[in-house]
Amino acid sequence: MAGVDKKIRTCYNLIMKEKNEPYRQDVAFIDRDKELSDLRLFVNRRPSEILFIHGPKSSGKTTLLYKFLEQIQQEQKVDVKFMDLRETFTNVYDDFLKTFFNIETHGEKKESRASNINIGFFKIDASVEKKILEKRADPFKVMKAEFLELTRKGIKPVLIIDELQALDKIYLDNDKDRQLITALFNFFVAMTKQAHLAHIIIASSDGYFLNTVYNDSKLKKCSEFYKVDYLKKEDVMEWLLNLEKYSKIKDYTLTEADAGKIWDTVGGSMWEIQNILSHLFEEPIDEVLHLYKKKIKGMIEYYIGADIQKEKVLRVFLKQETARLRDFIAGGITPVEIDHLLQNLVRNNILYFDPTEALYYPQGKSYQWGIKLYFESIEK
Repeated sequence: MAGVDKKIRTCYNLIMKEKNEPYRQDVAFIDRDKELSDLRLFVNRRPSEILFIHGPKSSGKTTLLYKFLEQIQQEQKVDVKFMDLRETFTNVYDDFLKTFFNIETHGEKKESRASNINIGFFKIDASVEKKILEKRADPFKVMKAEFLELTRKGIKPVLIIDELQALDKIYLDNDKDRQLITALFNFFVAMTKQAHLAHIIIASSDGYFLNTVYNDSKLKKCSEFYKVDYLKKEDVMEWLLNLEKYSKIKDYTLTEADAGKIWDTVGGSMWEIQNILSHLFEEPIDEVLHLYKKKIKGMIEYYIGADIQKEKVLRVFLKQETARLRDFIAGGITPVEIDHLLQNLVRNNILYFDPTEALYYPQGKSYQWGIKLYFESIEK
């Protein structure tokens, strides 16, 4: 046992020693001055619409929102409630209540007896908590009351919800005719367009979901869609040619040719670039990029399986970078089948759907490579 204890102490000492040393690679934040300025303009005018932030996966939407949150709280009196629904389990209506109000579902009494206690996303007191649990208080009225109180104090309420589609298919009190999403959007319209009380920002990488909500909830005249796209080539090249400045990488540098190879493989997808950079500490760039393309090609092959219809959809992108519904139908897919197929491809992050232009395209350059390599392999 003494030997085991010694090993544990040795590991602990190594961990504590390394805790004070800098990481070999940090998360980069590149440019986005225009996006930050646009978000600032949005919260600097009286609330009148919901802002939908959309864009392909790994385009940097969440990172942008965190940066905006950091800046805006330093600049003016705001109360920002930021909820990333990827970090919470929300399966039924009671989960939603716990997420937004941090309510215990077993009826335990809170130790605190303060008139207002911050136990979650919104401030509530013990009596309101009990009423909400017993369905005698409307949670939307509780939220509105806090918005009113903040406004009275000269504080701007800003509600940001990332990946809202996590609340899809949740019903109020298990009533299949009353979707939580619909109720939420009705509330958001009331808080922005009607009462002008709070700024509401919704972010999602699922453009198909946003398009469905946008149409089903009749939000066309009370919302604005804002696209956060992949980084431009000049920004990627600036980043990759200055790794120490942006990513705190001192172990290696990239030539302009190396940076161009990364751009050619993944384009401006921030997460994918950072993932590739992390492999360059130990492996040569050509091998890293070759294996990355091979991995994406394998993902495409696994997703398609033996489904000829999926294959027909993706074959369209061998000739063009973007596509509309008519392009898929021209590719031999019937109108009856196409909606289900496209929804499946979007929800599985193979394709991205831009709801503002009704355009479909692969989730970045790496997926374009995966599709190209897949068809090359089956046609040999």
